[in-house]
Amino acid sequence: MEERKYELPIPRAIATGIIFEAAEKFGLEVDQEKPAEDAFDVRTDLPTRDYVPRIILRGDSRETLLEAEEYIHKKHEEWITGLEERRKRRMEQIQRKFRK
Repeated sequence: MEERKYELPIPRAIATGIIFEAAEKFGLEVDQEKPAEDAFDVRTDLPTRDYVPRIILRGDSRETLLEAEEYIHKKHEEWITGLEERRKRRMEQIQRKFRK
């Protein structure tokens, strides 16, 4: 009997570090979605339009994928919330270097 694999497509805006952290924590496989047929020129193999594949997480149980999705969204929200503070700290750090 073949085990069933479930897939969870991740939005492109999520940082890959968060995705790989969740994949490791929940024991999931990481893959990319397959490109559309018209995404690449068959003669040159160059992209014909802006194509960025989404990351797909695969796992054996739907519950694990739902837990991973919740974890990813929580981590992404924390990252976005602290982003402005990290930018401000980095700007201050750079300004201190130039003042010396």
